Amino acid sequence: MFLVVTRNPEFLRLWTDVLASPTVRHVASLAAACVVLDESPNRLVVVEFSVLPAPAAASIEELHRHARGARIVLGATHLEPLQELAAMAAGAAACCAAELPRNELQRVIGAVLQGGVWVSPAAIPLLVTRLRGLSGAAPAPQPAGPEHLSTLTERQLEVARMVGQGANNKQIARALNITDRTVKAHLTCIFEKLGVPDRLQLALYVTKAASMPTVQDGARRSP
Repeated sequence: MFLVVTRNPEFLRLWTDVLASPTVRHVASLAAACVVLDESPNRLVVVEFSVLPAPAAASIEELHRHARGARIVLGATHLEPLQELAAMAAGAAACCAAELPRNELQRVIGAVLQGGVWVSPAAIPLLVTRLRGLSGAAPAPQPAGPEHLSTLTERQLEVARMVGQGANNKQIARALNITDRTVKAHLTCIFEKLGVPDRLQLALYVTKAASMPTVQDGARRSP
């Protein structure tokens, strides 16, 4: 069962369409959502962010306590990267901005229902920075398969490293003097070669592999 928490009919219509399931239930408040979650198991809870009482993190934590394994997705958010990461630390699996199109929302839900999380492109640089900070305070992680990174072309490796630094597609395109479409094509090949599903996992992969041996010049050539 899917639960949508909102007082907004348009939000409810959008997410009913996105979820495309006959088992979508609707409530209008956090308190009502907690009651429903206590009474029956759910796979997913989609919450319109404005419904949450302040402070939002505490409200998300309360919902998470009642969720009993249900994944929590925040919709119609207008969060700064730091606020987004705080919401996810409190128990949200994804924070979806109001401007995300329907097909992107469906992609987010697919990832969340498979046990993953979704982080907005704007929040990835902050997340990577924090992970680097944590790795500096703990034993260094094992490199993440440098032998797989060696399968990338020189240009693909440049793109992958820029993703690891938090750059978006437009920034990568400008820095490498290529088009956005070419960046997307490189990312598709990179995801396939490294076996990662999205740019967040790629950023984490590259960050973990930061201590890999430097690839020798001439070992690969840009296409």
